[in-house]
Amino acid sequence: MNNKTIFYLARHGQTEWNVAQRIQGQLDSPLTAQGKQQARSLAEQCRALNITQILTSPLGRAVQTADICGQVLQLSPIQIKGFEERHFGDWQGKYTYQVNTLSDYDEITSQITDCKPQQGESSKQLLTRFEGTLREELKNATQGISLIIIHGDILRCFMAQFVPNLTPNSASKGSVSTGYDYKNAELIALSYDHDSGTFSSL
Repeated sequence: MNNKTIFYLARHGQTEWNVAQRIQGQLDSPLTAQGKQQARSLAEQCRALNITQILTSPLGRAVQTADICGQVLQLSPIQIKGFEERHFGDWQGKYTYQVNTLSDYDEITSQITDCKPQQGESSKQLLTRFEGTLREELKNATQGISLIIIHGDILRCFMAQFVPNLTPNSASKGSVSTGYDYKNAELIALSYDHDSGTFSSL
């Protein structure tokens, strides 16, 4: 018996802070004109996918993207607590150049470890939060197909499990180096096996 649920992940559209290279985390900035167009293009891609529900991070940029998709697909997005972007603590609101010379910058932004900015969330904590929430939502949507609007660092961490030949970084025991930047409004197809509790990339 096939007990799998297909779902789609997508990052929100481009924001003003994306352009300015400011770290958003759980702060926010609105979509740019390009970001709104990206959201519309994402929705058009989804027309043929039989999407039955749109789930979104409660952060404004994701909600704005989900609302545009919802208008095209004639669905009302549902905000899900637990789908928020990683909390970057003291880094939030800063420009990338203000933190990218710090000794732990690469580990925090390109690996999956317990390392985190002051007052922030580690990538491992983020994964635990996101995957736990995702599994719960998919258990409740076994018969439908979900479009889920989330964020760049969630995608970086979650999708690392599907990157071929990913090996632990020798400089940080037990970690992996991901370093893949998921594009705004990029659509990713996956499935969840309810029996084994595992995810697969389609």
